[in-house]
Amino acid sequence: MTDAQALFERGHAALEAEDFPEAIECLSRAIAADPRVAAGYRLRAQAYRAIGDRPKAIADLDAAIRLKPNEAQLHAERAAELLKQRRYADAVADCDTALRLDPGRVDLYAVRGRAHALLGESAEAFADYERAIHADADRAAEHLAHRAKLHLECGDPHSALADADTAIRLDDGFLLAFEIRAQAYRELGDLASAADDFERAARDPAAIMPRLGRLSVLHDLGRWSAVLWAADELLTISNLAPVLELRGRAKLALGDTSGAVDDFTLLATRDARRPTAFVLRAAAHEAAGNTAAAVADCYEALKRDPADADTLNQLAWLLATKPDVKDAARAKELATRACELSGWSNADHLDTLATACAELGESQEAASWLEKAIALDDRPEFREKLSRIQKE
Repeated sequence: MTDAQALFERGHAALEAEDFPEAIECLSRAIAADPRVAAGYRLRAQAYRAIGDRPKAIADLDAAIRLKPNEAQLHAERAAELLKQRRYADAVADCDTALRLDPGRVDLYAVRGRAHALLGESAEAFADYERAIHADADRAAEHLAHRAKLHLECGDPHSALADADTAIRLDDGFLLAFEIRAQAYRELGDLASAADDFERAARDPAAIMPRLGRLSVLHDLGRWSAVLWAADELLTISNLAPVLELRGRAKLALGDTSGAVDDFTLLATRDARRPTAFVLRAAAHEAAGNTAAAVADCYEALKRDPADADTLNQLAWLLATKPDVKDAARAKELATRACELSGWSNADHLDTLATACAELGESQEAASWLEKAIALDDRPEFREKLSRIQKE
């Protein structure tokens, strides 16, 4: 046995034992001793892939393919790696080559389908998923789920729901199908069914996305106590900013203004560049009666997005209605800007402008803005306010 062969066998054994650093060391020495053996590069690619070094894995597969260009398995393995590296067109090319060399590699239809989908080539992707579903029956549930996802991306939740249903009937242990069906239900407005399916998808204790989906749907349903529970559970495995935001919103809805302020403060430290945390904290401060802090947070939000009409309106409302911070002239200026940005088509913004005008004693102008707000949204409170102003 040559030195290269001995090193190759040691490297192979180390790979099977999942001792990847040892495998890379032995296989590298084997390749240096005899660089003409494609299997050495292929096995080292597997070791590199196992430790997450995909660029080196692809480089080794490139070397193996140069030595054995007609080996379908090498092209198949490189296609899978190229897909993970977001080199989708190259992945398609490798799948084409592998299928030409070995038409029996039906598993590659799904790989090529995902690559086509990620390239935005929906027709080609649907065709490949159709082939995969019929030719690779053992993994039909997986292929149906991926096709369902593509239906969602193409704006067809009904077809997504049908494919996900079929996938679940074939294999109710394939949790991705529940997650995709939940997304389809959500787009169709069936939030209760979406929550149930996100719950089923969350049977995987490490799964983050279905838990985030469940949390979001519970928020949309207004199930505030459930939102708190789901957020606390998710925060044990992920500190995503949306989790803090939704938990803070739930606390605010339940009247826990102090807890809401704490969550929004933590959210602000996570991403100080975005205005969202400051806008939300302003609302929590206002609910707690701390209007000075609410005003300060509105200004912080406007530093980050000076053209946000809702924040301008929120600040204008505070300055127009809260005695401890009242500045009606400034409120009118801000509310006017908010109305300009919303195209004079937001009834709440017009109401704020009317309120600021009324505080300045400009009753006729206030009435005019309220009439415009009523034309957009005929609320009883608008009519009551208009009646009071007209009597003054």
